[in-house]
This record gives sequence, structure tokens and C-alpha cells, in this order.
Amino acid sequence: MSYETIISFSLKFEGGYCFDKDDKGGETNKGITKVTYDAYRTSNKLPIQSVKLISDKEINDIYYNRYWLAAGCDKLEDKLAMVVLDFSINSGVSRAVKYLTLTTDPMKYIAFRETFLNDIVKHNPSQQKFLRGWLNRTAALKKLIA
Repeated sequence: MSYETIISFSLKFEGGYCFDKDDKGGETNKGITKVTYDAYRTSNKLPIQSVKLISDKEINDIYYNRYWLAAGCDKLEDKLAMVVLDFSINSGVSRAVKYLTLTTDPMKYIAFRETFLNDIVKHNPSQQKFLRGWLNRTAALKKLIA
């Protein structure tokens, strides 16, 4: 499976522009937070601009370099690469890589992720409104890799 095929799964779940006061990611467009986009623009010596204006080229560059390569997905077998990339996008590269120390079995990895997501809500009930979407995403991922 190519990177393009794998990223297409995650992009189905990353909508357009969103700024929900309860979303810990803050202002986001196509899954890219404003903080990530600002860092990307700064590192490329580009002026800061609204994440609403992010281009498809920038989205691809960010996901490929700051998620796919940063999480080492290019070195993983396809199914594991898919689950690690998606978790990286949804919850951060460092967390996704840390979970690889728990298992390299894609289905067990997703189970650990689901426990993590449920724990978020347990510790912060304001996140309950996101749980169904998160779990729908992991269910779709399980179905795809089964």
C-alpha cells in the first residue's frame, strides 16, 4: 500500500475548517491544527496565515513529513503503518510512537488507542461529544485492516 492510499483513510475523517471551543486541538483545517500550520509556515520561512488558507500541497507536505516520516510509518508494514499514522494525526506523533512499545499488532494497537480515547473522556467529560466520532474512526480502521 502506498502512502497516498494510507493517508486517504485518515483524510476521510478530517473535515474542513473547525474551531470548537471544546476541541483540545483548537483551530483546525483538514486535521491540521493552527499550531502545527504556524510551525510549518515558520520553518519554511513563510508568513503566518490562517489555517483556513492551507493548500493541498501544504497538507500533503505536513502529513508526509511531520506525521508519516516522523512516526516511522515508512518502516512499518502496511496495516501497522496505517494505524500508527492515523493515531499520530488524531493524538500526536509522540503518543503514537510510544504505543508501538506496547504492541506492533495492528488490532491490539487499536484496542490500546480506544482505551486511551475512553480515558480522555473519563478524565475530561467535556470531550464526550467527540468520543463517538473517535470510536467510529477506530471501528472503520479495524474493518479496513481485518
